[in-house]
Amino acid sequence: MRRVVVTGLGVVSPIGCGVAPFCEALKAGRGGIDRIRSFDPSGFSSQIAGEVKEFDPSRWFDAREVRRVDRFCQFAVAAADEAIRDSKLLDDNIPPERVGVVIGSGVGGFYEIEQTTKLMLERGPRRISPFFIPKLMMNAAGGQVAIRYGFRGPNFATASACASANHAMGLSFDMIRFGRADVMVTGGAEAAVTPLGLGGFCALKALSTRNDEPQKASRPFDRDRDGFVLGEGAGVLVFEEYEHAKRRGAKIYAEILGFGMSDDGYHITAPLEDGA
Repeated sequence: MRRVVVTGLGVVSPIGCGVAPFCEALKAGRGGIDRIRSFDPSGFSSQIAGEVKEFDPSRWFDAREVRRVDRFCQFAVAAADEAIRDSKLLDDNIPPERVGVVIGSGVGGFYEIEQTTKLMLERGPRRISPFFIPKLMMNAAGGQVAIRYGFRGPNFATASACASANHAMGLSFDMIRFGRADVMVTGGAEAAVTPLGLGGFCALKALSTRNDEPQKASRPFDRDRDGFVLGEGAGVLVFEEYEHAKRRGAKIYAEILGFGMSDDGYHITAPLEDGA
């Protein structure tokens, strides 16, 4: 069985775009949760979220491309670009057929769905863009990364709610371990901080309503927890077969030793009561 290591890191988050500012904020204990600024959240039971505030898509896309790529996909490409550059993959002559991409997302192009629905209701179905479907598809993130760098290995998306990125990484681990690829660009991306996204989770009563203390709202293991906090961003890693990484002198951050999956088979939103 082949060994799998991590050779690249990339992140877009509410506390920093890029690994360096992200880690600096973590070490300083700075949070990224605040009152929502991208739209007026008044009237919603939860009015807070972890929004990415310092993201400029023009660093990765020209004006035409930006209009053709949803926000979650923009995050994925930005994080993947950092991870790929960090791993120095592009400095080596790696066969593109041996490099794959698996990026997970719970809801995909949610922003695009909301905006296009509004446009259609106001101006009619002929105003729907031909890029609507390609923008909202969850596999658009991995597809955009592969197109940008010419990767031709396994490429698909995982969609399993909050576990989407974990499943993407686990399946990428298996792709390398069983010889289907030598390198996998993998992680997750999400951008559902929209009126409809917020409203949907509020209707589920899944979100914290600690609107007066947003920095203390996310407390999943606290006895007084009252829900999670909506967030957005992307995290992408480069997984690589150990001997492959050693041969090209790649920096190795960690080794992935295992991965497992299971399901409660109990309820669509609630965990199994006995915790098993």
